[in-house]
Amino acid sequence: MLYKYHVAIIKDDKIVCDKYYQENEKPTDETFQNLKKQYDADTIFLNTVDDNELESFIKEEINLE
Repeated sequence: MLYKYHVAIIKDDKIVCDKYYQENEKPTDETFQNLKKQYDADTIFLNTVDDNELESFIKEEINLE
């Protein structure tokens, strides 16, 4: 099974959890806020597999404020 989205949850400069989502399950702002609360995260990154190249990722930091 291929995943389109990878969420890295970071606390104290360490990845505390990774979550993977299929193309039709893109995480929402509500999902990010729930993950922030659940893991007391400092930072969350959303990595998206680029449609043009399977090996290419688009990395975006999620604003948790």
